[in-house]
Amino acid sequence: RSIVVYTELGNIRMNLRADAAPDTCEYISKMVAAKAYDGCCFYRSDFVIQMGLSTVNGKTVKNPLGKSLSVNESKLPNTRGAVAIAHWDCVKSCGTGCVVHAPDCGGSEFFVNLKQNAHLDNTWGGYCVFAIVADDKSMKVVDAIAKKIKTTKSSIFIEKAIVEESAL
Repeated sequence: RSIVVYTELGNIRMNLRADAAPDTCEYISKMVAAKAYDGCCFYRSDFVIQMGLSTVNGKTVKNPLGKSLSVNESKLPNTRGAVAIAHWDCVKSCGTGCVVHAPDCGGSEFFVNLKQNAHLDNTWGGYCVFAIVADDKSMKVVDAIAKKIKTTKSSIFIEKAIVEESAL
């Protein structure tokens, strides 16, 4: 299965790695099927681009599943193009200055690695990689999103996200 995220700069196809992160892939697939990310945005661009249930005007959309999941399910490496769950949903007013995160605080937020980020493989127990950007065309969109966020300091609108069944 794949998830396709439609943005104003193009589409990003991500191949799910259910072999390595079955629970996370199922959870994210349910979030996408519930249209949770439609109308949300990519808002971070440093060593990753990150998206979640935030809209371009700063509002937060409620998680339709209402629960979090383990961020430590997969031990796949956080290489360029790897898609991983962020430690975010249960962290209150913490941001990047946190020193402790709970192991089950993943959920709606995830990111695409812009480069090799080996430190994310072990930090706070690791960040669960559950998908890989599928192709060069999709990675070019990821890079365009990163560049636009950095240069304009604005979020990138997500029109919709869908789950596609495919023979991989």
